[in-house]
Amino acid sequence: MNAEPDIPSLRRRAGEQDAALVALDASHLAAHRIFGFGQMSDQLYPFFMIRSALLAHAERTGHRVFAVTSVEAGNGKTHVAANLAAVLSRVRPTVLVELDLRRPTLGARLGLCGEAPGIDDYLGGEAAWRDTAARIEGFDLTVHRVRRAHADAEQLLASPRLTHALKRLAGDDPAALCIIDTPPALIGDDLVHIAPAADGVLLVAQEGRSRKSGVLEVSGALGSTPIVGSILNMSLSQPAPRSGYGYSERYYRRRKDAPSI
Repeated sequence: MNAEPDIPSLRRRAGEQDAALVALDASHLAAHRIFGFGQMSDQLYPFFMIRSALLAHAERTGHRVFAVTSVEAGNGKTHVAANLAAVLSRVRPTVLVELDLRRPTLGARLGLCGEAPGIDDYLGGEAAWRDTAARIEGFDLTVHRVRRAHADAEQLLASPRLTHALKRLAGDDPAALCIIDTPPALIGDDLVHIAPAADGVLLVAQEGRSRKSGVLEVSGALGSTPIVGSILNMSLSQPAPRSGYGYSERYYRRRKDAPSI
């Protein structure tokens, strides 16, 4: 794996082409419950409220990079990350980065599939950062999705290229905000590699499913990175079975009797 310490700036150099411009399919987005690019609706209203609170926080603190995580798989973190990035991009330059390398779904939900390089290729030293970007037509949004699932995610996430990329995003454009779709906080230690590069974390929980004890445990996985907001997600359809997430079932058996909030 190429992890050279002296990684070039992420700024686009003279003569380099812009990221590919992609037009999203409205029917595909609707089928995957991505409402943030559409007109005002009951489903979209909560994300405008979250946007207002996050923008106020960013103005007050100067924070620009926010990770969206969940207590466990299936709580709706990718749903929240994608819709929040979409509504943010209506008013501010926004970068949406997928770092759930074990179970990537963002590209499929947005319709950004295919064999174009992904951020996993960048982390492995096999692609330039600019080659993993897709600019969304009609919105000030750039998406870096994961191309394929990786069982060895911790090796890629430990690359210095990750810290470099996330720290430079906000620096290259002081007006830009970055939303990171991360793995669930309490499954493995993937989030430990991501959290130090984020200014704050948005924690997604699902009513009747997320464990109260799990919510309390998340702060330990984040180290010094603060939880700047929490989102109670109640409107998702039934999630896929937990054993399909790509992690050991032992984790769930060990905690299956924990209380829910």
